[in-house]
Amino acid sequence: MDSQVPNPQAETADGVECFEYSPDSRLVLDFFTRQGGVSPAPYDSLNASSAVGDDARNVKENLARARQAVGVRSILLMKQVHSDQILTITGERTPPRPLEADACITDRAGLALGLTVADCLPVYIYGAYADCIGIAHCGWRGTAARLAEKTARQMSRRFHVRPSDLRFALGPCICPNCYEVGDDVRSEFDKSFPWPDRFFSPVAPSRKVRATGPANGPKYHLDLRGANRWLLAKVGLLETKSIERCTYEESDLFFSARRDQTTGRNLAVIALRPTGRRRPADDAD
Repeated sequence: MDSQVPNPQAETADGVECFEYSPDSRLVLDFFTRQGGVSPAPYDSLNASSAVGDDARNVKENLARARQAVGVRSILLMKQVHSDQILTITGERTPPRPLEADACITDRAGLALGLTVADCLPVYIYGAYADCIGIAHCGWRGTAARLAEKTARQMSRRFHVRPSDLRFALGPCICPNCYEVGDDVRSEFDKSFPWPDRFFSPVAPSRKVRATGPANGPKYHLDLRGANRWLLAKVGLLETKSIERCTYEESDLFFSARRDQTTGRNLAVIALRPTGRRRPADDAD
């Protein structure tokens, strides 16, 4: 199977646009574009985050539209803090919010796990033969902390699944050509990655893309997808479908904090279907 899907087309579901690339009929695996919501500029229009300055009523309506499109009662969103904290949800009880974490795992059918992103990489993980799912928010900090690997290992332990029986998929994120970082970021990878050179390449002096880190000093292109692919492959996971789209380059489809600074957030969702098909969502918050 070709795990990379360079030019998939977004589909419209209940008025909102999303990429649906579930490799398994048991799963919902979606990445929503910025189209189909109610938020005004600069959050236009399907902004999924209430932490960026948008009116909370707009965000509530946008999330309701996303739930309707996915066909679930609720989408569990964490308060993302660029950490390596992983939330585990089992049984029928959902912990009180806000939930400070950057990854979440569950074996509960019908509960959608969500991330809000605007350049960072969403990593979807699921059991090939077991009913368990996870999602991880992997910007440079999460990647340097090996969050995707830690999420896979925690799923393996908690749900008694061999790593080789876990699968992963990657969503849209900023591509290496558009993602420039400084020596401070490079030094964090030096602490946790053997041979990090494989994920960094020097930036030509003429490049004008905004970089993370100090203004002076060398700059590098960072390959978030490549680093996370390497981490998960080393654990033994196989990649299924992934989307090779750049959030920075495609302003009509994606929010990008690097490109626009003040902007909205895209929504990434994974869920175990309660049945083999989509069903209407109710009015749950």
